[in-house]
Amino acid sequence: MTDTYTVEAVVLRTDDFGDANRVVTLFTRQFGKIEANAYGCRRARSPLSGALQMFNHISATLTRGSKVDTIREADIVNFHDALTADLDRLAYASLLFEIVNRMTFPHQAEPEIFRLLTDALPALNRRNPQIAALIGACQFMEHSGVQLSFSRCVHCGRDIDGDAAISLLDGGAVCNNCIDAAQDVEPYPAALRTTFETMLAFDWQDATQLTFSRRQIIAAEKFFIDYVQGVIGAELKSVHFIREFVAR
Repeated sequence: MTDTYTVEAVVLRTDDFGDANRVVTLFTRQFGKIEANAYGCRRARSPLSGALQMFNHISATLTRGSKVDTIREADIVNFHDALTADLDRLAYASLLFEIVNRMTFPHQAEPEIFRLLTDALPALNRRNPQIAALIGACQFMEHSGVQLSFSRCVHCGRDIDGDAAISLLDGGAVCNNCIDAAQDVEPYPAALRTTFETMLAFDWQDATQLTFSRRQIIAAEKFFIDYVQGVIGAELKSVHFIREFVAR
């Protein structure tokens, strides 16, 4: 096995250590999520400093270590400048990236999730960032292994028609005939189901402007945050950032 390898990646997270170093979490096309050290990258003259920033789509060369690999070179493939210049975009991009980071495991190649991230980044950069992040979260859940059933009853398998209920514990939508058999159900209006179905089917290459009512978006955001925090058993740090700094 060669000691040096090259990956195409998105910078999922960064953590500073020491005076000038950084641990960088990459979501790569080839190997899924990996962590690597970037020594000296916080120095202004470091050739790594510009590339190893959150949300960058990069090509990186690494060397294998006994415990942690080291990033030697990195070049930007795509840079989305608006994500760090606008608080709303920064907050919602952080939400999607934190969800992906908290709900994926290292060294599991998942090219569909890499593709989702690279498709979502331009949308977060130019579309309504809240809507783009929620679409990303909805589609990510379909690949996460803990996806929910939005359109069929999880108990009897029938298509949901009209207002119904939903149970995170049972794994999704519950028709009115099966409510008594479900755990911890919540109202599931037809409008919310339509929102989820639209998000799941959304094509990131489609330039059509999406329109959702404010009520739909607020309900969808609450749903995904509650669901993810329930799965991971902890609060998402990006949620605090959204609540404190994002205009409502």
